[in-house]
Amino acid sequence: MTHIEIIQEVYKNFAQGNIAGVLAHFDKEVVWIRPGEPDIPFAGTFTGMEGLGKMLTLVGRHIRLKAFTPQKFFSNENTVAVFGSDTAEAVSTGKSYTSDWVQLFTLKDDKITRVQVYMDTLAIARAFTP
Repeated sequence: MTHIEIIQEVYKNFAQGNIAGVLAHFDKEVVWIRPGEPDIPFAGTFTGMEGLGKMLTLVGRHIRLKAFTPQKFFSNENTVAVFGSDTAEAVSTGKSYTSDWVQLFTLKDDKITRVQVYMDTLAIARAFTP
């Protein structure tokens, strides 16, 4: 598989709710960075498989995804950049947000070792504000 195909497989598994399939593509020492802490409940730096599992649990607990659309994929050596957007509802407030995003994946030996997310943190934080 190419690096882009690996990332596409991760998104496919996520869309199908196949969390084991998602996790299979990550290195055990993965670092996932999401901006917006403390205003966004699923923001922060998550390390290792335990941290990744925690982040995915927080996402599932705090938002209802209405749309999650990876749109463009670019690869350069060991990095894949994905441009996309999502729309979700904050469970605690019932407010919705839409955000364009970029997710940068770093891979080594066909495993994802690092993810850096760039998104509209203001729009998302406002959805969590009562």
